[in-house]
Amino acid sequence: MTAAWAVCMVRVLQHRIFVGTDSLISYAHVWYISQRLWHHHWLPMAMPVLDHGAAFAYPYGFLPWTTAAILRPALGDWAVTLMLVVGTAALIVSTFLAFPELRRNWWAAAVLANPALIAGMLLGQLPFVWGAAMLLGAVACWRRGHRNWATLLLALAQTTHVAVIGPIALGLVALQLRREPQRRAPIARYLASLLPAIPAAVIVLRSPVYTDSPVLVRAWGFINTVGPRSLVVVVPLVLLAIAGRHETWAGAASLLAVGALAAAMWGPIGMPWAWRGMDRVPDPAVGAFAASPAFRPGATYRLLTGGDGNVGLYELIQAGGRSDREFFRESALRRSWPSDAAYSAMLRARHVDVVVLWRIYALNHTNEQAVLDHLAAHPPQRCDGRLVCVRLVEATALHRLYSVTSSAAT
Repeated sequence: MTAAWAVCMVRVLQHRIFVGTDSLISYAHVWYISQRLWHHHWLPMAMPVLDHGAAFAYPYGFLPWTTAAILRPALGDWAVTLMLVVGTAALIVSTFLAFPELRRNWWAAAVLANPALIAGMLLGQLPFVWGAAMLLGAVACWRRGHRNWATLLLALAQTTHVAVIGPIALGLVALQLRREPQRRAPIARYLASLLPAIPAAVIVLRSPVYTDSPVLVRAWGFINTVGPRSLVVVVPLVLLAIAGRHETWAGAASLLAVGALAAAMWGPIGMPWAWRGMDRVPDPAVGAFAASPAFRPGATYRLLTGGDGNVGLYELIQAGGRSDREFFRESALRRSWPSDAAYSAMLRARHVDVVVLWRIYALNHTNEQAVLDHLAAHPPQRCDGRLVCVRLVEATALHRLYSVTSSAAT
C-alpha cells in the first residue's frame, strides 16, 4: 500500500495542473490571491471575477491557499499540485501519529485504503486534506498531553474548512467528552478553537452558493459532503476499537472491509473520473476561445461546458473574463428552465452578458439551449421587461455564443 501511494503521488506531481473533480477551485483562487499579494501587496477578501461579482477570495482554505499563493511566482500552477500532495502526505502521517496502534501490519494497510484518503487527493480536495491533517494532528497532540498545540491545530483545522471539518471536529470532541472525567477544560479549549473559525463560518453563510440554494439542496449538500469525508476519522477510530480486542485475523478482515467500502463508494463519489486524472491533460478549448476575437474581456460569462473539470472556467477568468458562477457544482445551475421569463430572471440576476454553450453541455439533457434559441428567434419588444434580449453571435462545431442584453439602455 505504501508503494502504491508513492506511485500515485509521483504521478500527481507530474501535472502542472492536476484536473480532479474539485481541484480547479484551488488553482483559480490561488492564482487570484497570488496576483493581489505580489502585485498589490495585500490579501483580498473579495473575488469579483466569480459569482457575478459576489464571490469571496477565501470561501475556505486560507492556510494552504495563501502558502501556495506565496510560492506561485516561483512554481506557477504547480504550487497548488505540490500543496495537494504535501497535504495528503501530512494527512497520512498525522493519522498514524494520532493512532500509533495502527502503524503495524494489516492495520496500517487498512488505514491507507481509507476511501476518504484516496478521494481527498484524486478529487483534488486541497483544503479538506489540509484541514483533516491538522485535525488529526490535534488528536495526536491531545493524546500525548500537548493541550495547547491541540487547541491551536484544532482552530487551524476548522478555519481551513469550517463547513466540513467543523462538524467532524464537533463529533470527535463529543466522543472525547464521554471519556473525560473533568469536562470543563476540554469544553473551554474547544470553544476557544472555534473563535478563529467564526469569520470563516460567516463567509460560508454569506456566499451566494449557500444563500441562493434551497434548504433541501443545502441539507443534501451537507450530508453528501460531510458524510463521505468523515470517514477520514471514522475508519481509524473503528480500526482502533477492533485492534484493541483482536490481534490475529481481525487485521486482515478489517483491510478487506475497508477495501469493500472503498469499492462500494468508488462510483457514487466520482472516483472513476477522478482516477483518470493521473493521465488527464487540461482541456485547452476555452483557452483557445478566450484568445479569439469573439472573446470580450470584462464581460460576465455564463460558461456551459462539461467534462473538463472546470479548466475552462479557470482559463476564462485568467484571460480577463468574469463568470456568473463559482467553481462549486451547486453554483452552476445545470438544470432545465420552466419558461423564458424564469431563465431571463436568472440571467438578469447574475448580470450575464454572454452565454457560451459548449456542444458537450447538450448531453446534460437540459433545455437551456432550446430556451436560448427561442429567445434569440423571438426577441421581446423591450429588453428591460420580463425577458432579456438574446442574439446568436456565433455557432461552431464546438460551441454556440449568445449575446445577452438585459435592459433597453444597454
